[in-house]
Amino acid sequence: MVVACLPEDGGEVVLVREFDGGRDRPGVEQVERACEVGPSGGKLCLFTDLLGDPLCRVRHSPAYLMLVAEAVGGPLGTEIVGVVRGCVKTVACGRSQLFSKVAYLLGLRVSPSHRRRGIGRKLVERMEEWFREMGAEYAYVATDRDNEPSVRLFTGACGYAKFRTPSVLVHPVFGHDLAPKAPPGTSIFVDPREF
Repeated sequence: MVVACLPEDGGEVVLVREFDGGRDRPGVEQVERACEVGPSGGKLCLFTDLLGDPLCRVRHSPAYLMLVAEAVGGPLGTEIVGVVRGCVKTVACGRSQLFSKVAYLLGLRVSPSHRRRGIGRKLVERMEEWFREMGAEYAYVATDRDNEPSVRLFTGACGYAKFRTPSVLVHPVFGHDLAPKAPPGTSIFVDPREF
């Protein structure tokens, strides 16, 4: 399905469509680089290296989709100006036999030159349509609480509510008090160069 975002000024048209790995990869990589956020001011940040695979964050999910926003008719002709990934998984609630389909929205990016035009919202809305088609009961997204445009988009325009603030606990491999245990007949090997 293709969704067209018609311009107010009669300029370029933005189409939201499914990612095509054969033709969209360079454009997606360019948007990712333009939106890259790295360490700043000594603050902790989350940086994702896609290692040349735009689908790497969702590829191993049971159901996934990647959408692109493509500007047509602008000064550069046709270019990818936005991207979003989503996946749907069945999860268990606690130790019970209660299961639920949960959708995750990942990696929403809009090129800096195309922000504040409703492209991010259109990408999210189309992804949410797919979530409903897949039977998802809930949708989640994680964003940096200091990213005010993202927080406004999700809590304002898209109606998401703050669920919680996650904590990431990391223990170095060499810092564990207990030795790792493997099932009988298996061995655990750790390459110290990887850590």
